[in-house]
Amino acid sequence: MTLTSKRSLCILAVACFSLFFLGMSTFGVTDPGEGYYVEAAREMVESGDFITPHLNYQIYFSKPILTFWLMAIPYKIFGVSEFSARIAFSFLATLLVFASYQVGRVFKSEFAGLFAGLAVASSPLIIAVTRLSPIDIAFTCFVDLAVFAFAMTALIDRKQWWWVFHAALGLAVLTKGPAGLILFLAGTVAFLCLARPTVAQLKTWFHRLRPARGAIIFWAIVLPWYIAIDAATKGLFLLVFFFYENFARFAGHTNLGKSTWWYYLPVIGYGFAPWIIFLPFAGFGILKAQLSSSFAARRSSLDNAEPEPVSASNILAPEKQLFLFYLLIWALSEFLFFSCSKTKMDTYILPSFAPFAVCIAFKMEEWLQVLKAQPIPRKPAVEGLFTLAMVLGVILLIGGPIASFLLVKSDTLGKLSIGAAAVILALGLMGAFRFYKKEQMEPAVASFALGFAIAAGLCQPVGFQLGSKKRWDDLKLIAEHIQGKDVDLAIFNTFKPAVMFYTRSSVDSFFHAHQLERRAPGDERPQFVIASDKVVDRLLSHSGLNLKLIERSGEWAVYEAVGSKLRKNLTLEEVFTKPQAFEMAISGKGDWGPLTVPYAAGDRSWWKKSKISAE
Repeated sequence: MTLTSKRSLCILAVACFSLFFLGMSTFGVTDPGEGYYVEAAREMVESGDFITPHLNYQIYFSKPILTFWLMAIPYKIFGVSEFSARIAFSFLATLLVFASYQVGRVFKSEFAGLFAGLAVASSPLIIAVTRLSPIDIAFTCFVDLAVFAFAMTALIDRKQWWWVFHAALGLAVLTKGPAGLILFLAGTVAFLCLARPTVAQLKTWFHRLRPARGAIIFWAIVLPWYIAIDAATKGLFLLVFFFYENFARFAGHTNLGKSTWWYYLPVIGYGFAPWIIFLPFAGFGILKAQLSSSFAARRSSLDNAEPEPVSASNILAPEKQLFLFYLLIWALSEFLFFSCSKTKMDTYILPSFAPFAVCIAFKMEEWLQVLKAQPIPRKPAVEGLFTLAMVLGVILLIGGPIASFLLVKSDTLGKLSIGAAAVILALGLMGAFRFYKKEQMEPAVASFALGFAIAAGLCQPVGFQLGSKKRWDDLKLIAEHIQGKDVDLAIFNTFKPAVMFYTRSSVDSFFHAHQLERRAPGDERPQFVIASDKVVDRLLSHSGLNLKLIERSGEWAVYEAVGSKLRKNLTLEEVFTKPQAFEMAISGKGDWGPLTVPYAAGDRSWWKKSKISAE
């Protein structure tokens, strides 16, 4: 079988549909990663304010605007739903996959492009983040597009990519602020220090990027909203966002939890599986080739001789060797950058995956070319590996569907999905063995990669449904039943923006029972409290507090605090306008958690008041 561009695009389209679109609305909004953004975007549509992000009906200082727009626009078109909240990010994940394919294809071959695309698409952390943490997949897409476009434009002179570089950087800054620029520059500077290009090379690379025209594109994307938000909040949003959310976060002052320097080693182990197996070998091979190339160039310059010409024995032309070296060094730098950060989250290293995938794809083709040059009997280890694949394929083909019906705790459709996934993975493994026997090495590897990707696509909706049923569905149910009730609503000992999304109202979060105080005379508005069975005893044991059960679902219940009213926390705006509180937040001297979490319920009528005052 010969790989063609049309076949590769069809394969990637099927994989992306399975992994990013299939079953996207079959489970509820998840906390904490997704809940913040789906609710803030809903409040954006409700208020009509598309400049200042609001969450829990107060200013939300955590992130710039683009993620909220990417949800709010589908809300306006399709209505507020899980599908509308997720559709844009499924397309962005698909864009990242096809960008990885295009880079691998242009740089090396059709097979390298297909392998890189499938490796990105089927990485477990990519799949999970696309469904559960929209801002991280958007940021990853834009940063990786900038990295790819820089390498394609500056290093190998693909002229049509120059505008992608500037646009992608602008979109990254509009998604997460200066982190986009800092990440790109950190990895690029590390590459320049290690590669040590000549002054002439630097001038050439800089000229290819068309900085004057590119600056117009970048600032046209970034400046309008930053100017608008500065004016709308009188500078407060940018002050909090830049100093608290960025610098204080990197220093570890915005989160109470701390992590060790090796935190990301297991993260990349599970998040980039199974392709992580090939990364050390590919990385070592690229570094070795670059060192050999640099040593040969220095020796030629010392001997005043012409550099050794690129021949069939050379792996790559010098500019392509630098291209591959750049992707590797940038991805390693991104990984190390966040390993040094005091605040660590699994999603932070996600931008390293696509550059790593392209590096692995190149080395994978190189290894396969070496294998093809040798007769099959001379490769016992490889023969054993593909034979094992065949054996596993037969076992999965026979036992997979049976095991899915016996072991999977899901409905019939879920069991059928898992069974179908086992069959498809089995066919991929058996196809790999068949192509190997025909000495078609690239189709053999592609068969396994495609089988793995589609199988993962069929499994993940069931996995998310099971996870949602266990962790979120009960809370979603009671939240939906409260929707429209004229009550004050609070949740105890946790912060769940998904509750705001399903109740369509503001929610106070509180952590101490004594915050429920005796209701003032004349205040007849009921106070409802949501609490889980794990912590409700702390409320029930508090003297003078009378809780009346309203509704229960699983471990979650909603109570009426009869005769009581919650003493509210300060809103974020109230906290950050107090100089002492702001200084404590920046320095990490406070004993609270992240101050960009709006625990206090804001005033739902804030936009109505602002419109009246404006008139």
